[in-house]
Amino acid sequence: MATKKKESGKTAASSSAGGSAEDFEKLGVFYLGRPYDMAAKQSKPGWLLYDSKDLVTHAVCVGMTGSGKTGLCIGLLEEAAIDVVPALIIDPKGDLANLMLTFPQLRGEDFAPWINEDDARKKGLSPADYATQQAEMWKKGLGD
Repeated sequence: MATKKKESGKTAASSSAGGSAEDFEKLGVFYLGRPYDMAAKQSKPGWLLYDSKDLVTHAVCVGMTGSGKTGLCIGLLEEAAIDVVPALIIDPKGDLANLMLTFPQLRGEDFAPWINEDDARKKGLSPADYATQQAEMWKKGLGD
């Protein structure tokens, strides 16, 4: 989890050469990564910052599969949450909503509220056993 940002009256530039982490750890400044040189196909030095004042009312993120939409939205939403900027998210695919499902200890009882009980019945398992099985599957998957 990111740390709380400090308040500042400074406005963020869209790209800051050099700079320190303090440049983007201010309220109202969203860190989105580093500038990228398309011709050289490599990152440039500095920070790619976004001023939250530019978030007026609505936004939409569209692009081809694999173009980085989810990564961009995750970054924006994390920064917005840190700065207590409200967000209404419509994500038909469910990529962003799934980020709220955290199971730090990967226990069956953590998974239990989120499993499909019909799936458990189809496999001949109780919901608790199915939740434990799902937790074990995640542990194995994350360990690989």
